[in-house]
Amino acid sequence: MLEWLWELYAEDPDNEWLRPQIRPGDDFEPQRWHDLYFRAFDALQYDRFYGAMGGEGPIYYSALSQWARDHELSLNEFTDFQIFMNALDGEWLSWRREQDEADRQRRANEDARR
Repeated sequence: MLEWLWELYAEDPDNEWLRPQIRPGDDFEPQRWHDLYFRAFDALQYDRFYGAMGGEGPIYYSALSQWARDHELSLNEFTDFQIFMNALDGEWLSWRREQDEADRQRRANEDARR
């Protein structure tokens, strides 16, 4: 589905913003209603705390709130928006932690072989 985007990212992995949010082989069929959340996540994914020693925090509430205002979501719509965005962001953070742990393990294994 997004193979072309992964190929583009593979050519320039230093540009983190090119990384697709869906990995090849994921069992996922996007629905039309997902578009709002994917667009919001793409716009807001870097509006978060980044630790000096690594790690990421969730997207700031203020960023979610401002995005909702900018896109004229009602208060009721914002409640659902916040719930879905927190769920999506939670999955992202979980995946990032797994990637960070795998990278740490790989480096530790490489160091041990030296």
